[in-house]
Amino acid sequence: MGATHSHTTAASCESSSNDGGGPSYEPDSKIPAAAASSVPPGPMPVLARPETFEEKLYRKFKAEPLVPIGCLTTAYFLGSGIKSFYNRDPIKSQSMMRLRVASQFATIMIFIGYAGMNAFTLDFAPGMAVPSEQGYSGKTSTGEREE
Repeated sequence: MGATHSHTTAASCESSSNDGGGPSYEPDSKIPAAAASSVPPGPMPVLARPETFEEKLYRKFKAEPLVPIGCLTTAYFLGSGIKSFYNRDPIKSQSMMRLRVASQFATIMIFIGYAGMNAFTLDFAPGMAVPSEQGYSGKTSTGEREE
């Protein structure tokens, strides 16, 4: 029922390991060429050049134009609020800081909206075929509508 254990000592295992009684490990053994190249060689892949900062900036602005607009609006309200604080106009400074917070909130919500739009799809079961794509029109071969 239980596993049987060998009662040989480590010294006897070491002395009998290379006497030809079993397979031995040779670290310098070579793998045959036919077994090593089971995948046929194909054309070398073409590597794309790295995208520069300007190209990435243009691509991001084109994909999500409202985020940089929101950042610029926030920066404008921040600068205007700091300027009115410097000019000792507390009413305008307070309103500019409130507008800055609102602009910052709107920018973050836009950013989350873009991230959600890119992350989620309306597919109920991704990978499953829609019956209309398979040619199913809702009728059987006898002309009756199937439900």
